[in-house]
Amino acid sequence: MKADETTLRKLIGGEQQFVVPLYQRTYSWGFSQLDTLWTDVVNQAAALASGRPTSHFLGSTVLTPGPDNSPLISQWIVVDGQQRLTTLMIALCAIRDHLAAENPRAVERINELHLINKFKQGTMRYRLLPTQVDRTAMIACIDGEPSGSVSGAIGDAYRFFRSRLIDYDDPADPQDVARIEDVILDRLALVQIVVEKGDNAFRIFESLNNTGLPLSPVDLIRNYVFMCLPTRGEEVYRKYWFPFQERLRREHGTKALETLMYQVLVLNRGDEATYADAYVGHQELLREAAGDEAKVEAYVAELARRARHLELILSPAKEEHESTREHLAFLNEWRATTAYPAIMRLLKLREDGVASDEIAEALSYIESFLVRRMIAGVTTKNLNRIFQRLTGRLSADSVAETVRTELSPERLYWPTDEELQDAIRTNAFYWRGQSGQRKLVLRRLAETFDRGEPVLLTSKKITIEHVMPQHLTDAWRSELSADGEDAARTHRELVHTLGNLTLTAYNSELGDMPYPAKRERLGQTGIAMTHAIVQQPHWTQAEILARADDLTKRAIDLWPAPDEGVRGTKPRRDWTLLHDAVAAIASGTWTTYADLAEVAGSAPTPVAVHLSTTPLPNIHRVLTSTGTPPEKISRPDDGDTRTPREILTAEGITFDEHGHADPHKHITAAELAGLLNLPDTPETPSSPAHDIDPSNLTEHESRFYRQLGERSGPDIARAVSDVISWWKKLGGAFWYGSSATGRCTPYIKRSGTDYWMLNIYPEVIEIPFRPLKQRAPFDDPELREELRTRLNEAPQVEIPQSKIDLLPNFPNSLLTDDAVLDVVVGTLHWFIDQVEKHSATASADA
Repeated sequence: MKADETTLRKLIGGEQQFVVPLYQRTYSWGFSQLDTLWTDVVNQAAALASGRPTSHFLGSTVLTPGPDNSPLISQWIVVDGQQRLTTLMIALCAIRDHLAAENPRAVERINELHLINKFKQGTMRYRLLPTQVDRTAMIACIDGEPSGSVSGAIGDAYRFFRSRLIDYDDPADPQDVARIEDVILDRLALVQIVVEKGDNAFRIFESLNNTGLPLSPVDLIRNYVFMCLPTRGEEVYRKYWFPFQERLRREHGTKALETLMYQVLVLNRGDEATYADAYVGHQELLREAAGDEAKVEAYVAELARRARHLELILSPAKEEHESTREHLAFLNEWRATTAYPAIMRLLKLREDGVASDEIAEALSYIESFLVRRMIAGVTTKNLNRIFQRLTGRLSADSVAETVRTELSPERLYWPTDEELQDAIRTNAFYWRGQSGQRKLVLRRLAETFDRGEPVLLTSKKITIEHVMPQHLTDAWRSELSADGEDAARTHRELVHTLGNLTLTAYNSELGDMPYPAKRERLGQTGIAMTHAIVQQPHWTQAEILARADDLTKRAIDLWPAPDEGVRGTKPRRDWTLLHDAVAAIASGTWTTYADLAEVAGSAPTPVAVHLSTTPLPNIHRVLTSTGTPPEKISRPDDGDTRTPREILTAEGITFDEHGHADPHKHITAAELAGLLNLPDTPETPSSPAHDIDPSNLTEHESRFYRQLGERSGPDIARAVSDVISWWKKLGGAFWYGSSATGRCTPYIKRSGTDYWMLNIYPEVIEIPFRPLKQRAPFDDPELREELRTRLNEAPQVEIPQSKIDLLPNFPNSLLTDDAVLDVVVGTLHWFIDQVEKHSATASADA
C-alpha cells in the first residue's frame, strides 16, 4: 500500500471518479454521526476566523484502481471510507445550493471543481458514484434537483446540512459559510491509502470494518458475493439481487433476508447450518465457485428463486392454489420455521414442473405432524434435524407419500388417532405450545362446526375461554359433583384439557360465573363451536369428555394420521434405552460414556453421573473415552469385589502400559444401536468426546448432573450439556452450587469482576438480571433490555420487560428446540463481547 496525508480538495480534484463497490453497505450515517462532524467543522471554522487555523483528522480513505481507469480519467474503487467521503460530497452540494440564492456562479464553481467531470458523459460525469441503492439519490443531489426528490439517508443528510447552514449563516459575517467550505475542502485531514490493483480489496475492506456500525450477516454475504463479480456485478445486482432484497425488506423487514440466507444454507448444508455462522457458510459456498463469475451468477439467481419460495411462505395470499394457500397460511401463522427447508424444497419441485398436484397433500402432513405433536405435548427437540432430513429425501417421485413416510416412524412421535384421542382427553392443552398456536388449533376446529352467523375468528377480541373456570368456586364445586364425581379431582384433571376450552369474545366478562349464568352468556355468541356447549344443561366430567371425543373426530378429519405401517421401535423418554444399551455390551468388549450418550440421545457427563449411581449389570464395561476404567463404579449386589480392570482382564481384554483397553474390543455407538435394532443406526462412530470419569467430578458438580438426569431426562440433559460445552469452547469457567438443589453457573472473570448470564438448574434456566445490575456495563438498563430482547427471539421464551431487575427463568426443556439453543448460544457470544469491550475500555482508561 501507499499512504499519504491529503485533504478533500486534493483527493477529488481533477477529472476522476470514486466508485463505491456493491460489496459495501449502503450510505448509513444518521443524525449522531452528522452532528458530530458538523460540530467539528464549526469548531475549525471558528479557529480559522480567530486567526488560529488548525486541521482535524477525519480518517482514512482506502482506494484501489477501478476497471475503467485510464490516462484520460482516474477511476478509483472506494475500499473503505465511503461513508465520510459521501457525507463530505453531500455537504458540498448543500453549500452550493445555500450560496446559489445570492451567488449563482457558486453552482458552476463547486460543480466543476468538486462534483462533476464536465466533459464526460453518462455515469462517468459524476466524481462520486455510490452503490446502486444510493445512486439515484446522490445523482439527484449533485444535479441540484429539489431537496424533496433526494430520498433516503442521502436525502436526510442533505437536508441536515441545509438546515445547519441556514442556522449558521450570519448576515453580519459574509465569510462564515465560505469558512465552512474552506474547512471541508482544506482543513479536514485525510489519509489516502492506495492499494495495488492486484491486491485483495475486499479482504482489506473486511478487516477494516470490524469496528463502527456493525455489518449484518446479510450485508457481509452481499458484499462477498459482489466481490466475486468484478465484471458482472452491476448486471447481476440489477437483475437478481436488488429485486428480491427490496421485496423481502419492504414486505417483511430485514429479518426475512436473514431467514432466507439461513434457509438457503440449510438447504445446502443440512444440520451443519446455524444462524450464527450464516456468513461463513455462504463464504464456503461461494469459494466453491472459485473465480467463475458464471457460477457466482447462478448462485445469486438461485438465491432469487429461493426468495420467491420464502415469499409464498411469508405471504400465503400470493399462492394461487386454494388448498395449498390454506396450508401455507396455517404454517405461516404457526411460525413453523423449522419446516421452511422442506416447504421451500416442495415449492422448488413444483416450480420445476413436478409434483404440482401433491404439494397441498404434502403440506397437510407437515401441518398434521406439528399439530398432533403439540396436542400430545411432544417436545420440539430435533425438529430442525427432522425436517432437514426430510428435505434431503424429497425428490420428484411421490412427494406427498415421501413426506408422510419420513415423518411416520414411531421415534418421531407423530401421534396416531388413538394417541391423539388420549391426548385430547387428558393433556393440559392450555399449557401446550405457544399461545398463538393454541388459538390457531381451536380456530381450525371451530371452522368445522356449522357456521351460523359469520364471525371473524382471527379477531384479537376472540380469546380462549375455560368453560369450567380455572378457579374452583363453591358453585362450580356443586356443579361438578352433581354426577357423583369428585369435584376437586375433575377440576384438577380436566380444567386445561381441550374438551373444556372454547373461543369467545367475552372472556373478561365470564370469569368464574356459575355454569347457568355462563351458559346464558355464551348462548349469545355467534361462534358455533361455543354455541354447541350451551346445548348441555350441565357441565360435568361426562360432558367435557364427550366434547373431547367430538373434537377428536374433527381433529382426525382435519389432520391426517401417520402411516402406521412404517412405525418402528419407539425410543424411551426415560433412561430405559440407556440401561438396555449397557445390558447389550457383551463379555470381552467395552464401550464409553460418549457412545452410550449417543445411543440414548443424551450427553456424556449426565450419562456418566447417572451410571455412577445406578447399579447395572455390565457397568464395569463402560470406560472413559481413552479406554480407562473409572476409579469407582456403582456395583450390582453380586458380591464381586474385583476392580473393573480385573474383571475386564478376566473377560479377555488387555490393557497397554498406559492403562488403556484394547481398542479392537471397543463397541461403538453405531454397533450398540445395531445390537438394539434401533432405526437409523449411525453410519459412522461418534466424534471424539472429552474424557469423562464421574469419580473425578466434584460433589456439587455430580449433584447437579444427577438431578438434571433424574428430573429432566436424557433429552434435556443433552441440550443443557450443549450449552455448557459451548461455554467451555468460549473459554468460560463454572461454579456449581452447594445447596440441596443443584446449580451450574457459567461465568468469566474480567478486570477482577465475575460475570454470568445464566444460572442453570435441573429444570429451569435463570437470567440473573439482579446481580448483573450491579456490574458495569450491565448497570445500564438499555443493555439489560437488549439481553432480554435477544433471549426473547427464541421460540416460547417470553421474559417480561418488568423483570429486567429480577431473576426471571424459562424451562430448560426449551433448549431441546435447536432454534432456542441457537439463540441462547448466540446471546452468550454477545454477552462475552460486551464484557470484553467494557474490560478493554476500563483498562485503557486506567
